Amino acid sequence: MYHKNFFAVFILILFLFPVYGYSQKAEEEEPAKIPKEVADIIDTNLPTRQAKLDIPLAYVKTLYFPYQNDYFSCFFFKIKNHALGYTAVLLEEKKTETEEKKKKEAGKEVVEKVEILLCNVDFFFRIYSLRKDGQAGDIYREICLPWSDPVESKEYNSEEGIIYSFGTIFPPGRYLLCAAAASLDLTKIGLTFQEFYLPVASDFRQYLELTPLFFIKSLKNITAPDSVIKIYKNFFHYATLEIEPFFDHEFSPTEKLDILYYILGGTPSDEGKYDFEVNYIYKKGEEEVAKFKPQVLKDVPAPIVSLPLPLLIEEKKLEAGEYILEIRAKDHIGKKEGTGKIHFVVK
Repeated sequence: MYHKNFFAVFILILFLFPVYGYSQKAEEEEPAKIPKEVADIIDTNLPTRQAKLDIPLAYVKTLYFPYQNDYFSCFFFKIKNHALGYTAVLLEEKKTETEEKKKKEAGKEVVEKVEILLCNVDFFFRIYSLRKDGQAGDIYREICLPWSDPVESKEYNSEEGIIYSFGTIFPPGRYLLCAAAASLDLTKIGLTFQEFYLPVASDFRQYLELTPLFFIKSLKNITAPDSVIKIYKNFFHYATLEIEPFFDHEFSPTEKLDILYYILGGTPSDEGKYDFEVNYIYKKGEEEVAKFKPQVLKDVPAPIVSLPLPLLIEEKKLEAGEYILEIRAKDHIGKKEGTGKIHFVVK
C-alpha cells in the first residue's frame, strides 16, 4: 500500500549552531568531584555493576547526534516521585476566579491556599572508557548536577515515573556510564550502570547508519544553546531545540509517528550537499503492511530528518497490534545503504 501524498520534510541545519555555548570561564573551571561516600559505593559495585536501589533509577535510553567530530549524547532515566523524597515546604497564595464568581462578583478575586512540595537531590555521573575486553578502564569524566523541583500537591502523584535527562559531548568510542542519585545528607544513594557506544568513522565505510530512532511528543525552538550541563525533567535540549521524547510507543489509530534522526556515513558532494532516498515501511512481524512513496532528500545541507508519519493511510487505519517502523536509507553519492527499526503499538 503506497501513500500518494507524502508529507513535507524539513531539514534542520543544526551544524550552524554550537551544541553548547561554553564561556571561557566555564572551560577553565575545575572538574567536578564526586563525594567520597558516593565514589566508594561506585567503586564497590563497579566489578559486578550491581545497582543500588535506595533511590531506584531505571535506565530508559541513550540518544546521540553528531557534533563536528564528536557526538552530543543524551541519557534518560525514569524515577518514581516517591523515591525523590518530596516534602511539603509552604502554602502559597494563588489568586483564582471561578466562572460562578465571575458572574456574581465581576472583577473580584478569590485567594486559594496551594501546598507546594519540594525535592532536593544531587545527581552524580561517572563515565569510564571501556577496554576491548569489556572491562572498565580509566575514568573519562565525572559530572555533578544538583536538582531541586517544586510542584503543587494537587499535581503530585507519588507513583508516577518521571523521565530525567542530561546530555554532553563525547568523542566516538565505547563507554560505561555510572549514574547515581543521592539525598543531600548522602544517607540514601541510588546507583545504576549502562554501557553505550558511539560509532567511529570506520563503521561507515560500507554502510550508512541511523542515529537511535525515537518518537517526539513535542519540539520547539529555544533562543540559545545551553551554556552548562543541566538535568531536565521530561525533555532535553539539543542545540537550539527543546525536545520532549515519547518513549511509551503506544498510539491511537489517528495519531502520527513524529521521528527525528540523523543519517550517518553519508558522502557529501563537492559543494557539501547530500543526496539520499529514504523508504518508510510499516511491518507486522516480517509482513509489510504499508510502504510509503520514497522520500527524496536531494542537495540537502545536513543529513538530519524530522518527519511525521501517519497511522491513517489512504483513509484506512492500522489495526490494533504491535508494529515495526523500518527506515531504509540510500546514499546516491556514496553508493551505501543503511536500515533503522523501531517498534510501536497501535491501541
